[in-house]
Amino acid sequence: MVDAKKQLKKAALNCIRIMPWSCQDRLYYFHRFKRMPHIRHPYSFNEKVLFRKFIKGDYDCYAALSDKILVRDYISHKIGEEYLIPLLHTTDNPETLFELETLKDTVIKPNHGSGMVKVFVEEPDFVEKHQLIERCGEWLTKDYSHEAREIHYRYIKPQIMVEQRVGDGKSTAIDYKFHMFNKQDGHFEYVLQVVFNRSDNQPLSMLFYVNNLDSCFYRRFDTAGLDISHNRAALEKALALSKKLASDFDYVRVDWYISQGDVYFGELTFTPGAGLMPVLKHGLDEMMGKMWLQDGQSATQAERQESAPSTAQKKQ
Repeated sequence: MVDAKKQLKKAALNCIRIMPWSCQDRLYYFHRFKRMPHIRHPYSFNEKVLFRKFIKGDYDCYAALSDKILVRDYISHKIGEEYLIPLLHTTDNPETLFELETLKDTVIKPNHGSGMVKVFVEEPDFVEKHQLIERCGEWLTKDYSHEAREIHYRYIKPQIMVEQRVGDGKSTAIDYKFHMFNKQDGHFEYVLQVVFNRSDNQPLSMLFYVNNLDSCFYRRFDTAGLDISHNRAALEKALALSKKLASDFDYVRVDWYISQGDVYFGELTFTPGAGLMPVLKHGLDEMMGKMWLQDGQSATQAERQESAPSTAQKKQ
């Protein structure tokens, strides 16, 4: 009976994989949120990500700026190279990693996706280096666009990059993610998503701040006692820099790291969570959808969106 269920599930997944990507995402969205998405007339944040993925997206631009190597030129031009994490090595041949003098305090990752990373606090031994080479080879062969049906990743030439590790040597660096919404009149709204436990084999704990850096809107998992007040000055600087980097887009997420008060650029993300982010709870998905005035969205659509009741309001 168990084997029959596994075979049935495998057959169903195989059927889904041959569907057009937009159809796949509709099914995945329904499975996650228990309703079908409005892709052509989106209201929530996740729906607007799907709209960008399948209806209206500048994929060439997204590819160039999602490339973790090429984006460095953009950052240098827009805000200055002093905000870049030192880049120690790039290659499309993992064997060249053996030629580096040391891998201590480094971060090794590919430039064409996420979730693929290896951090070394101490110098790896011979076996660990061979395992790293093998893993990097696997990364280079992966078409990351298939992971969550984000077509722009297909146009990034895979390479391996070695960065200087940012942090105090004791804990994992915290991710500060600014979701930037360009109001097209010189002003921005934003949601700051703070992510802890990035590589500690624990559930990702998160804080969400909406249009301020003082009052936390929503806490996810065990975040008691955690706040961002100790990095307030650095975060205000990161916010100002995020506005400059987001000035060319109706929406982009700008990621930062902070070390000893210094701000370091992480990456630009144009389709966060691929439109399937389950962590935007307590009405945050709808709230962020209202913040996002997408290019090409008509005034009528914007008015309808503003008047549409949020999930939180419907529950009241």
